[in-house]
Amino acid sequence: MSEATSDIQNRADIDVLVRAFYDRLLHDDRISYLFEDVKGEHLEEHFVILCDFWESVLFFTGQYKRNTMLKHLSLHDKHGLTAQHFQIWLGFFNETIDALFIGEKSKLAKERANSIAVIMQMKIKEMEQWK
Repeated sequence: MSEATSDIQNRADIDVLVRAFYDRLLHDDRISYLFEDVKGEHLEEHFVILCDFWESVLFFTGQYKRNTMLKHLSLHDKHGLTAQHFQIWLGFFNETIDALFIGEKSKLAKERANSIAVIMQMKIKEMEQWK
């Protein structure tokens, strides 16, 4: 059971979440290779982008100005994203949130992550049909 006592309240909390989440992702051989382009010197820049994204999703700040879908379709072209990749990603995301936070924003983050994963998989299948 989680020992978390507070909800995601601000960007600093999002930063904690993103860093803990990526610590899990980057240490799992089943999925870590997908992040080869952001490892090392690019990781801090990637964290800023991810914090912008989740801050926009959870707090409607409008910080995030990129095209998430396009980036992931490109990643699919390079690596062939599978349902298993999304399951691993969602599992780590949900586990990380549950370990660190509890509350409405935490629940919203998990719901949005699931929705994003479903939509991305649908778009990938659609893209594959047109190849």
